Amino acid sequence: MEQTKKPTPLSLFWAIAQINTVTLGGGYVIVPVMASTFEKRGWMSEGDFFDIFAKAQAFPGPLALSTAILSSQKLCGTKGAVAAFFGVILPPFIALILVSGVIGSIGSLPAVKRFLEGAGAVVPGIVAAMLWKTASKRKWTLAKAIETIVVTVALVLFPSLSLPILLAAIAALYGIEVLCKRSK
Repeated sequence: MEQTKKPTPLSLFWAIAQINTVTLGGGYVIVPVMASTFEKRGWMSEGDFFDIFAKAQAFPGPLALSTAILSSQKLCGTKGAVAAFFGVILPPFIALILVSGVIGSIGSLPAVKRFLEGAGAVVPGIVAAMLWKTASKRKWTLAKAIETIVVTVALVLFPSLSLPILLAAIAALYGIEVLCKRSK
């Protein structure tokens, strides 16, 4: 099916925001719904969408975000990519604000306190399991091990600067990787 209609950035934003509002399960659940939506609206064929999805898997970051940005950029250029970014990011952001408001209102109730304490005890285990799974699948080199250790030590020593440290590390390490690939 060829593209029959050209969406506007606003229509892309609304379609993607609606998908991200009601779809739970991450990129591998959101992406097929997005493909179906784009095809039903005549914006893009399923084949074209999944070609973009295949390319999106090479990008760092959340799969649903990369796929939405790349497919929307193809449809509407930079404005479409920006619309897709906000369509993916805003629904969970708003949901977090609403949930935090509810927890702020009822968080002092004994049952809610016990639940939150229990959930808080589980989080380090979930994070450790995710780190173990990721680390065990990574192809380690001496350089990658040193990079990981340096960033980890910086995060431990300067916890109040966690976000700037992570952003700087991601940018620097991504830049180094790109430069190394170009020099080959």
